[in-house]
Amino acid sequence: MMHRTASIEPQRLLVFQALLVFTVAGGLLFAALNISRGVYPLAAVELVLAAVSGWLFVRSIQRKLTRTWLMVYLVLFFSAMMAAIATPDASPTVFVWVFLIPLVSHLLLGSRRGLLMSLLFLAIAAGTYFHRLGPDALLLEPVAIANVVVCAVLLTGLSYAYESAREKTESQLQALASTDPLTGLPNRSMLEPALQRQVGEADRRESPFAVLSMDLDHFKTINDQRGHEAGDRALLAFADLLRQRLRSSDLPCRWGGEEFQVLLSNTDPDGAFRIAEEIRSTLEHTPVELDDGVVSMTVSIGVASYPLDADDAASLLIVADRRLYQAKLRGRNQVVDARSMPG
Repeated sequence: MMHRTASIEPQRLLVFQALLVFTVAGGLLFAALNISRGVYPLAAVELVLAAVSGWLFVRSIQRKLTRTWLMVYLVLFFSAMMAAIATPDASPTVFVWVFLIPLVSHLLLGSRRGLLMSLLFLAIAAGTYFHRLGPDALLLEPVAIANVVVCAVLLTGLSYAYESAREKTESQLQALASTDPLTGLPNRSMLEPALQRQVGEADRRESPFAVLSMDLDHFKTINDQRGHEAGDRALLAFADLLRQRLRSSDLPCRWGGEEFQVLLSNTDPDGAFRIAEEIRSTLEHTPVELDDGVVSMTVSIGVASYPLDADDAASLLIVADRRLYQAKLRGRNQVVDARSMPG
């Protein structure tokens, strides 16, 4: 399976495939026209671009392309465009294709890399423009140059602004989707892929890690007797405790209701038990202040370590949950790990 960070996002893949289809059709069309005009070198460039684009399209359908191929395609596409512009026998109207550079670059590469790609090839196109049309005074008049420059700058600026706003909105939506709105902690949609990555890293580096499965004891009583606002305050207090007691490399998550999970990176079984016991003890001795007084809370914790207790992420969560259940059965307010289990 392709690594997630190297894969092409669905929206960019769709745009990429549409451009590939266009490039194949356009390349064949203009190659035929240039062959009929005797402009064989440019026709050869267009045929090669069409062939490469067809191959890329097939690979994109098979999901065998990474984001690197977006860059490869654009370099080839824009280089073919520069070759067409530089060809003396090519029509002067070929310069209109330059205005595609900022739009296509930002659609496929995003705001930053798209801007860099745009500026690079727009600069090359400008140099080619002045070199080829030097004798043509009409096309080098200030008004003609101003029209080209202003249009290119406007398209580049608009493309960059749109893509930047889209990326910011997408990032905000992803944060909302992966964050618990009450506590601000990551939710289960963030923990599950993080666990998968941690398994891969642990296998490569032979470093253990652990999962803490936690449940606040008698939380329903707080909600029933003090109200849901008090329950929310209690959840916020426990989330703050986790932030204060855990390392920056650890990942605390709200699993749902009064259940929490913690991913402890690079932590052996003994270290995981000590951290869990510190969380349990701290909560037990830290009453939560409410508007009508204070409330004391305790937590039950199940500990599962990789690779001691399981060899995959899903099984590790199951083991941690079973040990949490054992902690509840044994009277709550305790930590259960492999050493606490019978046999």
